[in-house]
Amino acid sequence: MLSLLRRYKTMVLVSLFFFYIGCGITLSFLRLECVTAVATKKPQEALSSDVEYAVLILSSPDNKVKRDAIRITWKKLSENIFIENGEKLYKWNQDSVGTGVKHEFVKFFFAVGTQGLHDMVLEGLRRESQNSNDMLLLDFLDRYEYLTSKLINAMKWISANLKGLKYVIKCDDDSFVRIDLIIKDLDAYAPEMNGPELSQYVTFKKTLPSYKGLYWGYFDGRATARLSGKWQEKDWFLCDSYLPYALGGGYIISRSIVDYIARNADFLSVYNSEDVSMGVWTAALDGINRVHDTRFDTEWKSRGCSKHMLVRHKQTPPDMLSMNTALVNSKGETLCKTESVERKSYSYKWDVLPSMCCK
Repeated sequence: MLSLLRRYKTMVLVSLFFFYIGCGITLSFLRLECVTAVATKKPQEALSSDVEYAVLILSSPDNKVKRDAIRITWKKLSENIFIENGEKLYKWNQDSVGTGVKHEFVKFFFAVGTQGLHDMVLEGLRRESQNSNDMLLLDFLDRYEYLTSKLINAMKWISANLKGLKYVIKCDDDSFVRIDLIIKDLDAYAPEMNGPELSQYVTFKKTLPSYKGLYWGYFDGRATARLSGKWQEKDWFLCDSYLPYALGGGYIISRSIVDYIARNADFLSVYNSEDVSMGVWTAALDGINRVHDTRFDTEWKSRGCSKHMLVRHKQTPPDMLSMNTALVNSKGETLCKTESVERKSYSYKWDVLPSMCCK
């Protein structure tokens, strides 16, 4: 036996070497399969067909602090909406136990790309998804230059999976959103958005007997196309300025627009800025009610704070906690501890050329 072992010692060692190599490769493939499963797993597998409003929040893998700030502040404002006797009711419910029956008609989705992430980061996102049930993990590279691709992928997923959808409320993870008031206005006035309560805030492109969809936000039509810097658009060729678009800190689109994007995803021009892209995609759509609303504070720099605002962009987690505290202390009446006007808003002039829209 010993002589045999000595004779075939080299062969045995070589066999053991390749055995361990094979095991390592097999385990690596198994691990990769697990990672792929995490990246492609559908969020909220038990989605209800009753979902009418999807809140799509574009986030990044390492922005968990921002996501958590939203979860403990304005995401909870959806609890101010109840169904009683078949009717939606809106009442403040952040400092007491509500008596109404909560209804699963609004769902939140933090859209994050997973391609190329380290295994530990993917595992962290998987745990976060299991704990919060609000992650939309998409299989693409999560970088600024692919932001529009993230939006398209999210629209395709929403179109395919939310059969009862009416509207998507899109925002960034540094936006504070009065989701309760937005849904209240949508439920009462969309797509016409012509209620007397809104008249001091909104302007329309045109009034029609009926609309095929809604595009609601804070519009700009005179923004010069960026040819350099972070927001450059190398492929832009349409004109010297961007086409009218709702600024990306927060806007609302109807299901008809979501489905249009999902169906035509392979044909749409993709620009770096997702809000500019949305303006281009919807420019040719007739019968869409384009509504400019001064309650959307979604420009590159905040205009200040007013209790009437529905969206405030460029907010830090401490800012969100501060606004949430102000709302709780005032039972939903006051958004800011101190109201301020840092920059003036404008009412969009739809009856002039875009260069004159926003004086």
